Amino acid sequence: MANDRQMSDINVITLTRFRADLARSLSRRADKLIESPNLREQVQALEPLEAYFIVKEVGLESALPILRAATADQLQAFVDLDCWRGDLPDPVELDAWLSAFAADGMEALASAFTSLDTELQVWFLAEALDVYEAEGDQPAPEPAENARRFNTPDRLFVIDVKQSYEGELDPLVLVDALYRQDLEEAHRSLVAARWELMSTLAEEAYRFRAGRVEDMGFPSRDEALVLFTPPPVQPRPPRIAAHGWVQTLPALYAAPLLDRSLLSRGLSALDNEELIAQLERDFLQLVNLAVIAFGESPREVSNVADIARRVRDTVSLGLESATGPDASDAALATLLTSWSLVDLFRQGYQESVPLQKRAGVMARDPVVAAWLQKVETEADDYSEDKRDRAFVQGLLHVPIMLAGTDALKPTSSRAFASREDVTMAERRLDALNKRLT
Repeated sequence: MANDRQMSDINVITLTRFRADLARSLSRRADKLIESPNLREQVQALEPLEAYFIVKEVGLESALPILRAATADQLQAFVDLDCWRGDLPDPVELDAWLSAFAADGMEALASAFTSLDTELQVWFLAEALDVYEAEGDQPAPEPAENARRFNTPDRLFVIDVKQSYEGELDPLVLVDALYRQDLEEAHRSLVAARWELMSTLAEEAYRFRAGRVEDMGFPSRDEALVLFTPPPVQPRPPRIAAHGWVQTLPALYAAPLLDRSLLSRGLSALDNEELIAQLERDFLQLVNLAVIAFGESPREVSNVADIARRVRDTVSLGLESATGPDASDAALATLLTSWSLVDLFRQGYQESVPLQKRAGVMARDPVVAAWLQKVETEADDYSEDKRDRAFVQGLLHVPIMLAGTDALKPTSSRAFASREDVTMAERRLDALNKRLT
């Protein structure tokens, strides 16, 4: 009885600690942060990734007080995560980011712009402007009709806004702001914008950006695809002190852990504070890996939130696969001390792989292939047939998804979260196979 009482006390303590971690994460949402009397201190205490998601949560205009208080590393993370498409800078997003600072004055605009990598600064100027030497072998041509022309304060350059430029930020205001901040640096930037190749600038800027993004837990897709492979024969335990770049769980990642799941139950039953903190960091790292493996981007916050839920569910299925459906919270906690979350995810994902193989065999049947490719009309919107097609297409998807379970949203999908989900899908696939083949 004494041991039972002691275990109960430990569970209450650790449950409080784990829930307290989540509560602290949720307390750092943007609306609460903006209202804080010590905003600068609160913002600068955030990891760059968390600061980024908070800004994305409310939008650039509303988040201007947070941006004003942000550190250089936080601002760099925002640009790295939000202002690129693939391996190229995104001029639209860069323009939106800079426009937010322009609303705060020329000094704020120049400071924000010069916080970017030099190559990215020059790339943006070359994207927006045609730069000519005021006196040289190649004088500026006559301006096009309705062209906007500007002579730099040092009288060394004539610059035109490109006809193709459609941003909200006035690039001539940007150039003026740069000259007001540092005449020599502004001059060097315009020389580079005139002569450097944009492809070389973008390549160099991407190289620097890729390293920083990987440090935040977003590796190359080839590396992230390990999540869809079987776990090692000997599972690896969590590594204490890994991912030193993050100390707290962002609210976006914490929210799914509030829901009751095998993963949350196991975390709540742990009595090692250091390990709980480590597993929270591992969960963040795992979600970041999944964002890349699923072919998504941290630019889309709603997608990241959805992936965090998928990761929670897939890890929970891995826990169930390793412990059985009726495992106690203590048994789940024990497994979390000996298996890394990445390997538990891989274990859970493999539970659905046989379903994908069976669906692939079905899809090669000409009758089933024609059924899957049927052009749907409004009459099919809430039909069982539409749900069944979505179900099979979800199984064929990479990553494998469970779809067609909601009559009101036939194409909505989620991860497999339990053996019950897998068994239900097996029976449904059997029934479809009998009906269609």
